[in-house]
Amino acid sequence: MTQRIEQQLRDAFAAGAELVRAETLRPSDRVPRREARPRLRRPLVLAPLMAALAVVVVSLTVVAGLGSPATVAGGAPPPPPFLLTAGDDGLSIRDAVTGKITERVAMPPTPKGNRLFNPGGYVLAGTGEGTTFYVAQSVTEPGTMVSTTRFYRLRVDDRGKTAEMAPDVIPPVTGAGPVVSLAVTQDGARLAYGFQCAGKVRCSGARLAIVDLAADKTRSWSADASESIKSLSWAADARTLAFVAGSEVRVLDTAAAGDTLAGSRVVVRGVESPVGVAISPDGGTIAVGGPFSQPDGEAPQRYSIEEYSVADGTRTRTLFTAENTARTVAKWTLIRYDATGRHLLIWGNVYPLSRLEDGQATVLVRPPVHPDPESPDASPQEMFAAW
Repeated sequence: MTQRIEQQLRDAFAAGAELVRAETLRPSDRVPRREARPRLRRPLVLAPLMAALAVVVVSLTVVAGLGSPATVAGGAPPPPPFLLTAGDDGLSIRDAVTGKITERVAMPPTPKGNRLFNPGGYVLAGTGEGTTFYVAQSVTEPGTMVSTTRFYRLRVDDRGKTAEMAPDVIPPVTGAGPVVSLAVTQDGARLAYGFQCAGKVRCSGARLAIVDLAADKTRSWSADASESIKSLSWAADARTLAFVAGSEVRVLDTAAAGDTLAGSRVVVRGVESPVGVAISPDGGTIAVGGPFSQPDGEAPQRYSIEEYSVADGTRTRTLFTAENTARTVAKWTLIRYDATGRHLLIWGNVYPLSRLEDGQATVLVRPPVHPDPESPDASPQEMFAAW
C-alpha cells in the first residue's frame, strides 16, 4: 500500500469521526425502547467505516488498474511491449511504442558463408505478445552453394533485455535452400518455415515445414520449385496457416491430409512478389500489401494494404494507403498482426517500419538510405521485424 493510499484512509477516518458527536451517542445508563431508537444514528455511527471502506475500494481499484495493461484511445488494448528487428547491423530489441533500441542482441557465432536474400540471413517470427521470438539464420557455403539454417529462440524480459537465447531449438536444416519466411503460433507450440530455391543455390524444391516443438515432430508439404513459400502467418487456432506461393495468397488447413500445397486454398490471385501478407488472429480476413496504383496525370502514385475475406476472397476494405514519392516501384514487404489483431507492424521498400492502428500509422524506425538520392539503391535498407 502506498503512502498516498494510507493518507487517504486516515483522512476518511478523520472525516467520519467528526460526524460522531456526544449528542449522537446514547447514554450508557439507560437503554432506549426499540420504538424510540433514532433511526439516523446507526448510519451516522457507521459513517467513518463507510467512508473508509469507500476509500479502500477506490484504492484497490486504482492499484488493480496500475497493475493491468493500459488501454489506448477507444478502449483498444495496447500494442505488444517489444519488437525484434533485423537489419544490416544485426538484431535489435526495440520498444514497440517508441521504436527505440533497448538492446542489441549478441548472436552465437555461425559458420562463414553467404547470407543471401535477407539482411544477415535472418528471418524473424514472434508470438504476437512482444516477448518471445524465433530467429532463423541461413548461411550458404560458397563452394557447394548448399544452405544450412539454424533456429534460435529469444525471450525478452520486462526491461527489453535478453532473458534467454536458446540455440538449435530444432536441428539445423541443410540442403533445402535458405529459409525465407518463419511463423510461430501464439502459444509458441508450432513453428512454420518456408524455403526458396533461386539462382545457383542447390535445394530439393520449394517446401513448407511445420514443427511441433513439444513433440519434436516435423511435417512438410512440397510445392513447385518455382514457388517460394513466403509471408507465413498463423491464425490463433494454431491450425490455419496463410502464405504466399508464387503469385497467390493461400490458406492451408494444417490438420488436413496431404503432403503437397495443392491441398491449400487460393484466396487472392495475381499478387506481386515480394508482398507482405498476414492472416488475422480470428482467421476471418487476410491483410495483403496491394500493388501500386497507376499514375493519374500529375496525381502522386499510391499503394495500399487491402483486407480480403478468407471465406470467399472478396476485398472488404482498405486498411491503409500511402503515397509513393520514390523513383522505384513501391511495395509492402512486411505485415504482421499482434496477438490481439488490433495492431499491425508494417514496412515497405519505400516506407519506414511503422505500427498501424485504425488506419493511423506511427513511424518506429526509419532505415538509412543511400547517400546519393539518384542512386538505384537510394531506397531504405532492407529490414525485417516481428512482435
